[in-house]
Amino acid sequence: MNQPYTNININPNKKKIGRYIVWGIVGLFAILVFFSSFYTIRSTERGVLATFGKMSDEVIGDGLHMKIPFIQTIKRVNVQQKKFDGKENSYTRDVQTSEVEYTINYDLVRENVSKLMKNVGDDYHNRIVVPFIRSAMKQSFGNFAATEIVENRDAVRREIEISLREALDSNYFMNVQFQITNIDFDDDFETAIKEKQVAEQNALKAKNVTIQVEEQAKQTKIKAQAEAEAMSIKAAALESNPKLVNYEAVQKWDGKMPQYMLGNSVPFIDLK
Repeated sequence: MNQPYTNININPNKKKIGRYIVWGIVGLFAILVFFSSFYTIRSTERGVLATFGKMSDEVIGDGLHMKIPFIQTIKRVNVQQKKFDGKENSYTRDVQTSEVEYTINYDLVRENVSKLMKNVGDDYHNRIVVPFIRSAMKQSFGNFAATEIVENRDAVRREIEISLREALDSNYFMNVQFQITNIDFDDDFETAIKEKQVAEQNALKAKNVTIQVEEQAKQTKIKAQAEAEAMSIKAAALESNPKLVNYEAVQKWDGKMPQYMLGNSVPFIDLK
């Protein structure tokens, strides 16, 4: 015996809910697509647009921009001045070992950040800058003896900085500034340098004492010569003019008469 046919009716409310869910998903996707189409680049950044992972040669400046969602991506590159600290070992011309601590500052060439990212990548400092620093330091330190470096560190620094600018100031980097923050030589060499400096300071002190004694003797001699010359001139004047003897006596007289005299005369000044 055949079963009777049963007609199943779907609740209209459930159909509406299903449509709402579908439209909600579509709307959410549309919103996501809309907002994914826009991006911003800050003033301290430059952007590089990639389509399916392939970077463009164009460099995108700061501001609001558009891209194709899910197809294009944006890579932001910070273009603020870079500062890195490092440490390298170098040999001087007289084969003294040194551990050198340094600081380097530089800027990226903003219009070429896309080439930098394509050809080198984010690790450009370790891949490009550090090898050039190592090479420049070894070459410059090899041009100086250790004592020359101790006495004139800035000459070495300038030579390294010039070398780095010639090597780096091209396509990717600019405004290179290099500073040596510390040089640590072998302990025996540093002890010898300190002893030498102490000896030089003692020698300079002794030299200054000698100069002082010589100057005092010179001044004493000059003073004696001046006094002798003055006495000679004075004696010659008195000899040529006897009246000057009386004048000198008047200049030295204190106005008092002598208490003991021989006779009644006062042989002091000829008033005629």
